[in-house]
Amino acid sequence: MKESRFDKVFGGFCSVLNASATFWISILMLIIVADVGGRVFFNHPLTGAPELVKVSLVALVFLEITHTLREGRHVRSTIILGRVSPRVRDLLLILADLIGMILFILLCYSSWHLTVQSWEVLEYEGEGALNVPTYPVRTIILFCSGLMVIQYCLDLIKNAKNLFSKAEKANI
Repeated sequence: MKESRFDKVFGGFCSVLNASATFWISILMLIIVADVGGRVFFNHPLTGAPELVKVSLVALVFLEITHTLREGRHVRSTIILGRVSPRVRDLLLILADLIGMILFILLCYSSWHLTVQSWEVLEYEGEGALNVPTYPVRTIILFCSGLMVIQYCLDLIKNAKNLFSKAEKANI
């Protein structure tokens, strides 16, 4: 099936988010190495490293999740999908797309107020020498949840087209 212009642009955007998360992981690795090295060799850990890592992990997952779904790389069991007819398989994929859309719509809905509130109070994690802002992470969660809804919609359309094209071929 030919990809639409929107689908190509959206896919490119998801790839950029995924690449930025990969870069962020590289920075976190350097921070962790500096923290451990500081603890071992100088008996002085890197200030704020645990807070930075703690806040970053959630953001990293959400920055990469849409690309992972788009590429079909989420972990899934094929015990059922491998044993049913292609038509039933498409129906199950459509059902999974609908459930995923609903879950991420609910996540957007439940995250909205907390995100707005965290920006109003400039919420942060940690005490003492380093305070790590958490409002950008809440924004990433909200934004990337919205991207997941869009990706599930695109997958739903693709799976519905597959189902209906198989139904048309069966009627010919």
